[in-house]
Amino acid sequence: MAKQEIRYRANIGGPSLILIFIVMCLVTFGMLSLSAAKSQRELAERNASAVKEYYLTDSEGEEFYQMVLEEVKEIKRSAPEPGDYEELLAQELGDYYLPEEGIVTTQIPMAHSQALSIELSPSFLGEGQVWVRKWKVIQTEDYTVDTSMPVYHGGESDNQETGK
Repeated sequence: MAKQEIRYRANIGGPSLILIFIVMCLVTFGMLSLSAAKSQRELAERNASAVKEYYLTDSEGEEFYQMVLEEVKEIKRSAPEPGDYEELLAQELGDYYLPEEGIVTTQIPMAHSQALSIELSPSFLGEGQVWVRKWKVIQTEDYTVDTSMPVYHGGESDNQETGK
């Protein structure tokens, strides 16, 4: 009878250990799933913020484009001679107009050291037109890689001790 009791206890221990192991695995996978979901949510929020900022900046760029187009059309209607167009455009747009290149340019700042760079080319043909030469997001600061962390390169250096 005593031998049967010992055998009965041994049979309970194996399934219990397997059950504990399965529960620990499920808890671990659950925690990993929660961690991945949190990371995905943060990434989606950052992406949404960047897209929102771009479109707000893009709408400012559209307003700038419309302002330049209205100035070109107004100068075309009011200027007596075609030779006066560029001079009047320089007076109206100020620093935005670069007469030596014949373009109107601006940079609308964004976050993370970026800006929306816009270059427009005014044309006084017909009623007056403005052509987009460049409309893109640029970096306003140089990106530098942080190399301050020492990394083992596989060989001995002057700073490493040899242990001798």
